[in-house]
Amino acid sequence: MGKLQHQSFDYLSLANTSGVIRSPRDQQYYQLTMTGKLLLVTILCLMGGSAMGDDIMEGTYNVTAFCTAVKTGTQLGSLETCQKYYVCQSTGPVVAECQSGYSYDYKRSTCAVSSQVDCYYGVSEPCAGKNGTWVPNIAVCGGYYYCNNSIAMPGKCPSGQTFDSSKTACVYGSCSSNLNESNETVLTSLCDVVPPNQYFGDTKDCKTWNYCLSNSTGVFLKTGNCSNTNNQDAYNPATGQCTYNSTAVCSRVTGVPLSSVSVSCSTEGEIQASDTVCGTYSVCTNGKWVAKSCDTGYYYDVRQKICVLRQAATPQAGCNRCQFANKEFVNAVNSDNCSTYYYCNKNNEATLNTCPETYFFNENIGACKPDDGMEAYVKNNGACYGSSLTKTTDSTEDEASTVDA
Repeated sequence: MGKLQHQSFDYLSLANTSGVIRSPRDQQYYQLTMTGKLLLVTILCLMGGSAMGDDIMEGTYNVTAFCTAVKTGTQLGSLETCQKYYVCQSTGPVVAECQSGYSYDYKRSTCAVSSQVDCYYGVSEPCAGKNGTWVPNIAVCGGYYYCNNSIAMPGKCPSGQTFDSSKTACVYGSCSSNLNESNETVLTSLCDVVPPNQYFGDTKDCKTWNYCLSNSTGVFLKTGNCSNTNNQDAYNPATGQCTYNSTAVCSRVTGVPLSSVSVSCSTEGEIQASDTVCGTYSVCTNGKWVAKSCDTGYYYDVRQKICVLRQAATPQAGCNRCQFANKEFVNAVNSDNCSTYYYCNKNNEATLNTCPETYFFNENIGACKPDDGMEAYVKNNGACYGSSLTKTTDSTEDEASTVDA
């Protein structure tokens, strides 16, 4: 198994109290039994195994997507209230709550007396009990409060800067795009919800890893890629290491971001398929597009308006059918003549190709075949739904007449 390469990052020399930065396997995720007297745990299964699973969203924070990028058992903080947190299970996030008077400390993955926890989500008086310090105003980009004997005095960082709660200072940076147009709670940093000093992955590609470094000056997000050394160019959240690329290891790569501002919509319940990720779609909910994901091995079918098995599905034209594929060559979505196909590399990146004239692409054998076998193939392969010999003939005649003219 390929270990993450640290040599290019001098920050990794900074150690915790034991002198060694812990890997995810060393983290103690389940502290419920150790702090059972402090916890009022309300476990609610928020995501089942259905192919039409709803993503759990807290403003711009996609808890469901985040759970696919961390090791099973990892606890994530909430943006809605300081008492709530999530435990990432293999089936998705499960919510739990601290008892009254306690708040969840995501940095230590445990509940503690509220006065001892720096948390401001869902708090009506963020300066209560504080004097001579600054706390974030989570509703305003770059906003903060100066606490003067428990009284909150609002302020805002200069243009081009955001407020860093771990440093209690303004730092150079920008808020999420469209923040000023959104009333949502915004996850400004991935390190605001995931425990520090552990690695986690990304949902946009398989090689990327993230790490929240915690030291005396704050918490900092570090991002890197698994190198191609020994062909171990995929990050595996389960082991916290770089390993060989496979469908199982890279199943989290759906294109659904861990945090993004929702775009407004007008028709409640309207569904919009993704034209880039076949297993992803959005539903108009309360005036906002909410991203959702099909189960592993399923695509969103634009004809049936549900998630169905990959091979049978007719996904949105243009989406990458390398997702969940176990072959190097796969059909592209083509309702005309079934002649286009993708070459899928190890990272599921697609390169579009086209068969010679009067041939269609057969994914089952990974080759172009004569058109006389296309209609039988189309019946069981949704990517080519609508393709026919008639369309192929018409297209050839149109091209010929254009040349003659």
